[in-house]
Amino acid sequence: MTPNTPEAAAWDALTQVIDPETELSIVNMGLVYDIDGTPDGLLVRLTLTHPSCPMGELIVQQAEKALAAISTPACSARIELTFDPPWTPDLITPEGRRQLDRAGD
Repeated sequence: MTPNTPEAAAWDALTQVIDPETELSIVNMGLVYDIDGTPDGLLVRLTLTHPSCPMGELIVQQAEKALAAISTPACSARIELTFDPPWTPDLITPEGRRQLDRAGD
């Protein structure tokens, strides 16, 4: 990823969104599948740990708020919630695994 791009800014903003159940960022949880630049702005593909995740609505709202903070009239961002492929713990980043290991100490 190229620094100083709208996509990089979106990734950075989403690292501030915390999954309240694990206390990891949604990026480190592997919930952000992709961020693509489109003619209409940024498209963020986001998932949840399960379709009936009790914190899902809160996570999406916080992600929308984080993206709104970095959006401009020329480059807005929208979230596409997807469950394909389904999330698994294998998607947790190495940094997320380190944080979970420290929390278990």
